[in-house]
Amino acid sequence: MVVAAGLVATSSARAGVIAYGYPYAARCPGAGLAEQVDRWKMYACNCTSYVAWALSANGQRTDWFIPGSMDARNWPHVARLRGIPVGKLPRVGAVAVWPRLSEFGHVAYVTRLEPGGGFDVGEYNLPMVGAEDSFAFDVRRDVRRTGAVFLYVPKKP
Repeated sequence: MVVAAGLVATSSARAGVIAYGYPYAARCPGAGLAEQVDRWKMYACNCTSYVAWALSANGQRTDWFIPGSMDARNWPHVARLRGIPVGKLPRVGAVAVWPRLSEFGHVAYVTRLEPGGGFDVGEYNLPMVGAEDSFAFDVRRDVRRTGAVFLYVPKKP
C-alpha cells in the first residue's frame, strides 16, 4: 500500500514526483528485514529507508536525519528539532507519518492528492495486522489523514 498527501491537488506525473526506482528493491527479502544499512544510515527495505530515498530522488533535504534516532515514530520530533515544518494537511512530496501505527511507527511519501480529500502514497512495509511478515513496496490510493502528521521537507539548496 502507498499513502500520499498534498495541499495542492495535482497528479504525481504532473508534479514530477518520483516514487519508483528504490535501489534496494531487488535485495529486499519477501519476509523479514534485509539487515543492511543504507546510505542514510537506516535499515534498507524499511519504510524509513524508502522515504529517505524518495526525498533524495525528488531533490529534497536528507541532511536533517539524526543517525540512530530515525525510527518512523521519531520523524516528527527530529524534523521539529531540525527546523523542518510539520503539519496536519497532506501535500505532494510531503512525508506522511503515523507515529502510533506500530511499535516503531510508519512513514510514507505522498505522491498525489485525491479530489475527495484523500491522498496517495508510496511506501515499504506497511504494518498490517496478520501480515507482520510482509515486507514489500506498495502504493496506497485515497488514504485518509486519520492519525497522520506531515513533514514538509524543503528542496536541497
